[in-house]
Amino acid sequence: MSALRTTLPLTCALLTPSIAAADAIDELAPGTWYAIPGTPMRAVCPPSNEFYDWNFHCQNVIAAWGGGALDGGRGRLVLWGGGHGDYRGNEVYVFDLHALAWSRPWGPTPDAQIPTGGTHEVYDDGNPGSRHTYSGLTYLPPPHDALISMGGSLWQSGFFGVGTWRFGFGDNTWTRSGDGPPEMGYGDPSVFDPQTGHVFRRTNSRMVEYDPVADTFTDRAASNGGFWAANVSAALDPDARLMIIIGEGRLDTYDLATDTYVQDVAIDGPDIETMFGTGSPGVDFDPTTGQFVVWGGGLDVLTYDPQAASFEVHTGAGDDPGPITGSGGAFGRFRYAPTRNVFVWVDHVDADVFVFRLGEGTGVPPGGDDTGGGSSGDAGEGETGGAADGSTGDEVSGSAGAGDAAATDPVDSTPTGETTSANAAADDTASGCGCAASPLRGAPWLSLVIAAGLRRRRSWC
Repeated sequence: MSALRTTLPLTCALLTPSIAAADAIDELAPGTWYAIPGTPMRAVCPPSNEFYDWNFHCQNVIAAWGGGALDGGRGRLVLWGGGHGDYRGNEVYVFDLHALAWSRPWGPTPDAQIPTGGTHEVYDDGNPGSRHTYSGLTYLPPPHDALISMGGSLWQSGFFGVGTWRFGFGDNTWTRSGDGPPEMGYGDPSVFDPQTGHVFRRTNSRMVEYDPVADTFTDRAASNGGFWAANVSAALDPDARLMIIIGEGRLDTYDLATDTYVQDVAIDGPDIETMFGTGSPGVDFDPTTGQFVVWGGGLDVLTYDPQAASFEVHTGAGDDPGPITGSGGAFGRFRYAPTRNVFVWVDHVDADVFVFRLGEGTGVPPGGDDTGGGSSGDAGEGETGGAADGSTGDEVSGSAGAGDAAATDPVDSTPTGETTSANAAADDTASGCGCAASPLRGAPWLSLVIAAGLRRRRSWC
């Protein structure tokens, strides 16, 4: 009998709302999706001017191989993307799961300081050039309190980004750290290890370990013939110290403690491509249930058991998030948020933000008590205030209100050779960065598996 099966949450007890932020998310039952109304990101995109259609092209922060990271202590999803022929903006976006609103705390670099043509790791104002970010974004908790970016496909050439960049939320500034080893590419997935405080990154030829204090890279397990795959997502079980990397039709694992890499794990049941297509599904670790959670679009969510190398299907309910539409898949835009005990998902600049709860509890609000039985993450600092280096400040959208972005410097002319999300795949393939659209299929096989009666089906509470 296949190990693939439907399952239920551990219990069906009544949830206790969080004192800190009682809203519809607090009332969300296990196994349920919820679309947070009025939360499209475009409301905080930069305004267009006579030289560049900023407000239109900002969709490619998400649509063009765009990643994200989760500031677990504050409960905020951080997005940064663009790049290649799709978008030249390098601004930072934040969705706050407690305010239920977007902000743009920094950027973009003014028009006149964005060079045209060629490869631009750095813009003329000293800030990082825009890039496809894939799964190369990681949040470093305090004392760093920073978004860290490695690799990517640069505006406008599409060549590899080599810089290690940090955006510090304490002062809203970018800093360039040491460049990575030359074998690093543009689709390298990375995870933060809370035991060492280091970032582990898979490159084409080996695993590497980055120490953000010493600003140094250390070589780890070597490839047995080529690790590289760009359209992948990664997650870490921090207690077992096991990293899983999934996408492009395969699942790999890396044991941080033993420095052991296993490529293309044999799965008990349908294979990875059958379940998730050839792109990057969403994946993260849920400490409330102690499981890796993998999602490839639609209501149903799966959990992965590394010991059995098998998946379980969890039948979802509520608002349907639909398929994953961005080029290459989900990357880091599907993340577990401990302060709300939900997975947060962003698919498009004009779509509402979705959340999904697997286990019981409402999480641990920033600086508050665990009133709902959730699991806490790293403690975060308070919200940052003013912006720097051309930032337009904390514009917000969503249920907490909306604001227009301040104008950028209308000096530079619009660069040539741009594409929108509709034709980004063709442009990237032609330009040589190796990007190729791999939209995730839905999972029609799930209904067949369930109908086959592999495991008795029951509804969520």
